Amino acid sequence: MQVTLFAVHCAGCFNYMLADRYPYPENTWIGAVMPTFRSESLWTRYVTALYWSITTLTTTGYGDLHAENPREMLFDIFYMLFNLGLTAYLIGNMTNLVVHGTSRTQKFVCFSTYSQNIQCHNWLVAIHVLISPPKKEQK
Repeated sequence: MQVTLFAVHCAGCFNYMLADRYPYPENTWIGAVMPTFRSESLWTRYVTALYWSITTLTTTGYGDLHAENPREMLFDIFYMLFNLGLTAYLIGNMTNLVVHGTSRTQKFVCFSTYSQNIQCHNWLVAIHVLISPPKKEQK
């Protein structure tokens, strides 16, 4: 979860930096929807950048915020490719947790069954000793 949030934050900030340093602010992803984005509060700009980053990360991409110039297009391509790798990594880790969790569960069930069998065996031996007549010594 932290890796994803960090990636979202970094991508949003980097994409904002690309727009902020572009010579024609109106031809940027944020300038197309907020022509005076530099006069907006830092919070509004940050939330807008995170919104772009999350909608791109989740492949939702509503279309309201999109690349407007070649720099942004190139960054978007790399970000989407990174997201493919990140998604594969996260799914692989979740699968690994399930597989190892299943093997631990099997070991626990096996140990539990083994321990129950030993208890059952000990109980049967104790019953046998109690109900068996004492052995007479042979001379």
